[in-house]
Amino acid sequence: MHWKEGGQYENPPAGSHLARCIQVIDLGTQKHSFGGEEWTSRDVRITWELPTELMEGKYNPDVKGKPFAVSKTFKQSLHNASSLRGFLESWRGKKFTKEELSSYDPRKLPGIPCRITLIENGDYVNVDGIAPIGRNEKCPDQVNPSIYFSLEPDQYNPGVMASLTDKTREKIQNSPEFAALAVDKKPEEPAKEKEPEEDVPF
Repeated sequence: MHWKEGGQYENPPAGSHLARCIQVIDLGTQKHSFGGEEWTSRDVRITWELPTELMEGKYNPDVKGKPFAVSKTFKQSLHNASSLRGFLESWRGKKFTKEELSSYDPRKLPGIPCRITLIENGDYVNVDGIAPIGRNEKCPDQVNPSIYFSLEPDQYNPGVMASLTDKTREKIQNSPEFAALAVDKKPEEPAKEKEPEEDVPF
C-alpha cells in the first residue's frame, strides 16, 4: 500500500521486516494482459502491516506515524504449482498435508504474524518473500483492524464492502461474482476483534 499525494509515493524500505496480515480481499474474476496476451483469473489480495516501519507523512501528513502496509495479489488457486500455495507454505514454514489443504480457511489469515521480504522495483517496493517469524521473535501488536472480504454468497458482507477504498470497490464491482450477488442483502454485524495469534493456524 503506497500512500500517494500529487503523484509521489512514500515506500517502505526494502529488506526483511516483521509483519502481520491485516486484510484478505476477494477481488473476484479480473481481466489481465501482458505481452499482447489476455486472460482472466479469480484473484485475492493479501495485505500486511509493518509495525516496526512507520510512515513519515512526507507526501500525506495524515498518515505520519502509521505503519506501512504492503499487498500482494494472487490467483485463488491451491494447485500444487500455484503461487498462492507456494506463498502460504513459505509462510507456514512447511508443506500442506492433504488434510490441511482440504480444511484451509483464508478467514484465519488476518492477525497472523510473519516476516516479509521486500525488494525495490523502480518506483515501487514489492513483496518478494515470506517466512514464519523466528522462534525468539515477537511481532508488535496489531495496529490496523483485520478485514476479511469474500464474494461467496454465504460470506458476502455489504458492510465490509462499504469499508473498502473506492478503487478496490470499483474493481470488485466489475467482477461477474459481484454481479451475481443479491443486491438487497442487509449488512451483517461487524466481526469482533480477535486476539492476534503468534502460531500460524492455517
